[in-house]
Amino acid sequence: MSKVLKALAASGLIVLSFGLAGCQEAGAPEKAPEEVIQEGIIKLTEATSHSYDVSVKGDLKGPNGEKPEKVTFDMKADGSMEATDVKDPKFNLSLTGEMMADADGGKGTVDFRLNKDAIFMNLKALSGEGAVTIPPELSAELIGKWWTMPIPPEALAEIAASVPATGSEEEMTPEQKKMKELVDSTKFFKDVKYIGSESVGGEPSHHYTAVMDQDAFTAFAVKASELQGQKISDAEVADMKQSMSMFDFSGDLYVGQNSGVLNKVKGVITFKASPDGDTPTGTITVEGMVSDLNKPVTVEVPADAQPIPMELLGGLSL
Repeated sequence: MSKVLKALAASGLIVLSFGLAGCQEAGAPEKAPEEVIQEGIIKLTEATSHSYDVSVKGDLKGPNGEKPEKVTFDMKADGSMEATDVKDPKFNLSLTGEMMADADGGKGTVDFRLNKDAIFMNLKALSGEGAVTIPPELSAELIGKWWTMPIPPEALAEIAASVPATGSEEEMTPEQKKMKELVDSTKFFKDVKYIGSESVGGEPSHHYTAVMDQDAFTAFAVKASELQGQKISDAEVADMKQSMSMFDFSGDLYVGQNSGVLNKVKGVITFKASPDGDTPTGTITVEGMVSDLNKPVTVEVPADAQPIPMELLGGLSL
């Protein structure tokens, strides 16, 4: 299923990058659509904190003759994060999801928190179906309890170096500034159309539709890798283009009329059938919204958190 994984990896990047290019239409703001969206991206990257709500649903059919024949999943995540000080990150996540690969799969719910001192995790529910088994002793020991693991100073430094640049440019490293410039200058979408005004989280927002420009996205991925010190070979670029050609992405993007922030994105990734049936088909639907921009985030430390029993994590079997 390597082609499936490549396609999913490529499509997953769509959710992390936003940009539009297009033309003015009746009823749209005075600024061109691409300008409104680019400014929305910039304002979003300048935000040092936000709450988020994301959902991802997939219904995929594997290539002919390969297993699994069908993969379905439904994931929902919400929480908040703050990066005012990259050495003092604050992150809250509640994740619920289920996934099936033919008759095998499972579902679960986990709460995750992070501050500058430790990671905290509560596996609130976990169950398997088919060949996926959850040993009773593992459930009794792990599920429904808060667990913690300290973050060594060197690990925190690596986290700070790897997180996307946010806030003012004065706080960014030279590498982060170059990455921000690349994102701000790349138009990821084409065929942009202004739809109208809708409310997003209580804020009137401009609504646009567009499709992904696969050539622009590939060029962005190559340049971004080079900025991170990774040289992409011609063969890898060709492989990336092939993976990108396996799907189309059309979506809706929203920019707050008061905040000017890109506050919502939703879209459908459609995997195209190849003539010989050796590629996955189906759809992945994504929707994400941000709110509470630049508001302080608090990470509540569980008073009863215990050290994570790493020796038990090998108890899951497939």
